[in-house]
Amino acid sequence: MKRIGIIGGMSYESTLHYYERINRQVNERADGLTSADLVLRSVNFEEYHELMGKGYWQEIGRRLSVEARDLVVAHRCKYVAIATNTMHKVADHIAEPYKWLSPGSRLIDVKIPLVHIGDCIAEKCKEVGAKRVLLLGTKFTMTEDFMAKRLAQHGINVMSVDNYPEEIEEIDRIIFDELCHGVVTAESEEFMMNFVYQFPADSDIRPDAIVLGCTELEMILEQDDVDIPLINSTQAHIDKIVELCLED
Repeated sequence: MKRIGIIGGMSYESTLHYYERINRQVNERADGLTSADLVLRSVNFEEYHELMGKGYWQEIGRRLSVEARDLVVAHRCKYVAIATNTMHKVADHIAEPYKWLSPGSRLIDVKIPLVHIGDCIAEKCKEVGAKRVLLLGTKFTMTEDFMAKRLAQHGINVMSVDNYPEEIEEIDRIIFDELCHGVVTAESEEFMMNFVYQFPADSDIRPDAIVLGCTELEMILEQDDVDIPLINSTQAHIDKIVELCLED
């Protein structure tokens, strides 16, 4: 079994899902009392949320790089996963090879084997034949191109949401003010349902699928709520982590 390092806590609600499901799925496949070989590093999300608000992404990338390197070098993890979509904004920085000074005073090249959530989403999109998607998530994920570019590498086009600034702000608020605290309100459920039906109705081109590009959004939207494929980024990421964990 391969040891997997998880950087979580962003938020702890979604990290709970990662830990529980990874272990359950590993046990279902390996049977007996088998559980996953995991090292979970749960960070204080408040610190990162403040940095996000100030636009200090370079500092976020630096901190997460330190966490990822510690998982690989100190804890001997074969793969590292960040249990959130938004922090993949700095994924390229985290995955950059670096020099590590070994206890024997030798410089060793280390590459972070990052399990990118965008690649996992793309695999699920290909399974259902989706080439054009509506991507939901924080305002960073919906308005910036870091996730759209990753999906484009797999031939998947993310539809523009530039005409919905108020809706984007409200989705962002729902994620951080409610879902990250484990709160799901009827008003927010209704808002999300209205948006996922309004968007295709307003567009001349219908999306092939809807991507829940935030690890908390599965708390408020399910496949039964929509009439096109719903790609759950949390589950897509977990499925790949389980596969890598058991690849031996």
